[in-house]
Amino acid sequence: MAFRPDAGRLAISAPSGELTLWNTADPARPKAAGRLRQGRGIVAAAWNPAVTDMLATTSSDGSGAVWWLRDDRPPELFASWAALPERPRHVGWVAGGAWVFSMTANGATSVWDVRSGACVGRVNVSGGRRVLAAHYRGEEVVVITDSGWARLWHPRRQPGEWISLTARPVSACAWSASLLVLAGPDGRLDCFDADFQQVDAVSGAREHTRALACSDDSRLFVAFGEDRAVAVGRDGAVRWKIPLDPAATRSAQIAGDLVAVSGRPLRPTLLALATGEAH
Repeated sequence: MAFRPDAGRLAISAPSGELTLWNTADPARPKAAGRLRQGRGIVAAAWNPAVTDMLATTSSDGSGAVWWLRDDRPPELFASWAALPERPRHVGWVAGGAWVFSMTANGATSVWDVRSGACVGRVNVSGGRRVLAAHYRGEEVVVITDSGWARLWHPRRQPGEWISLTARPVSACAWSASLLVLAGPDGRLDCFDADFQQVDAVSGAREHTRALACSDDSRLFVAFGEDRAVAVGRDGAVRWKIPLDPAATRSAQIAGDLVAVSGRPLRPTLLALATGEAH
């Protein structure tokens, strides 16, 4: 799932490999706004951090693509390439939206220049360790493992040294503009700054977290457990709790004042960030 930062568009991939676009400008009435197909089925998507209407996707056959998704026009394929020989799991942007990375579950990664179509770099960032999540820091790709380690890679250099974040297993993670947040089996949320120094430990969720979302201002976290969602502030205070079907919480993201949740069915659930109320 990919929620555009202005909360106006949401992209959700189905098990069939089709990516459905939703117009979420009116959160009470999200409307299907098109479908994308690529290769043997889209498995991940990410909005460009600098160009609002540009979306990157990667498909199960290893191919990558970038799309123009202007609100008033049909989807337009901007670029495509054979990114990886294996099935990817993650896709994202680097260098302020100039490069796109595709990554497999075990860390095999390639980075492409969107404008020129050239491959900027290719390596196994994690050395075969299972990658829980992937993100970026400037021109570097960041991997987080489920065993609590982080590693950075600039596509024109070798991967850096491993950074130990926590000795506890990690079940979910999320990013804001300034924080990386890790959730463990006990629901504790560990917060790290851009240099991967721990700056907070928040214990309000208190249960196994399967999905996690963080507001862009880093003031509120929403943790999704076995059968409910819990919103917790940086001070550990619980702001709201709501029951939620586990089948409906495969992934979650926050944009603006909305929390988007997707799972089964594939129609999105949109919650008010302040109260947890469903629109």
